[in-house]
Amino acid sequence: MKALGFTKFGEPEVFEELELPKPKASEKGVLIKVQAVGINPYDALLRAGTMQKIRPLEFPIVPGSDIVGKIVEVGSKVKNYAIGDIVIAHPAIGGYAEYVATPSYNVVKKPKEMGVEEAAGLASAGITAYYALQIANVKKGENLVIQGASGAVGAIIVQLAKEKGIRVIGIGNSKNADYLSALGVDRVMSYDRGNLAEILKDKGDVVIDASFGGKGAEEGLHYVKKGGRYISLTALPENAEEKQVKAIRMKRTKEMKDKEALGYLADLYRANKLQLKTAEVLTFDLRGVIGAHQLIEKKNVAGKIILK
Repeated sequence: MKALGFTKFGEPEVFEELELPKPKASEKGVLIKVQAVGINPYDALLRAGTMQKIRPLEFPIVPGSDIVGKIVEVGSKVKNYAIGDIVIAHPAIGGYAEYVATPSYNVVKKPKEMGVEEAAGLASAGITAYYALQIANVKKGENLVIQGASGAVGAIIVQLAKEKGIRVIGIGNSKNADYLSALGVDRVMSYDRGNLAEILKDKGDVVIDASFGGKGAEEGLHYVKKGGRYISLTALPENAEEKQVKAIRMKRTKEMKDKEALGYLADLYRANKLQLKTAEVLTFDLRGVIGAHQLIEKKNVAGKIILK
């Protein structure tokens, strides 16, 4: 089968078209013919070699954890899926390929109303958002500040929070202000307009940093009240203890099940309570993957980049 991967670390141009063996479904898994794949910032870190100490991988490396496609093979112990089902899947890696084999617990049926592009961008961002909000444990009456609110993860956190009746202060680029308002953000703030460290000083009971690479960590500490909570997907701010702020770096645990999160998000979408924004759709080929990774590195894209 054809796959898009790399045999050395570097810039987006290290990608090449690879010919790899077609995988097979395990007895508890499914084989999916990929229709579209979502590109994540994590994929770019893999490509650059940044994650090699944390997650050492052997070449060739084929990234990709967000896919949508048709099941073409079902394991002998799988009961809830059949050949022909269109599904959203969250494999550990290997999504930039014609076929992906993954355990059935990483899979959920795609809502009929959901477009292929939307579905391809849901898994990683949606699962992260779902559990980040659980960790934050925001209560009604508290103010939630979301950094990177117009990004793929941040936008879903906004919508999940609003579904629970939480007041949201969303921070993003000024060009995405209308988008944040449409998502239901109660107070839209632009990091490129005004001194937010002063404007939002001590305004948040809880801050969730969903910015790219945790670049808002130090700034975000100004936003959270003394005794508040700061949840980051990546980097934590220094000196949080001095402000008596509980700083938590989100880490996946065994209790955080993909199927639980994806099932909830799919139901929310069916109820018209979840918008999924696609920023760019590129061709599922070498030119497309290089272009997608070039866009990811700009770090200001609102919505998901998809290969189809």
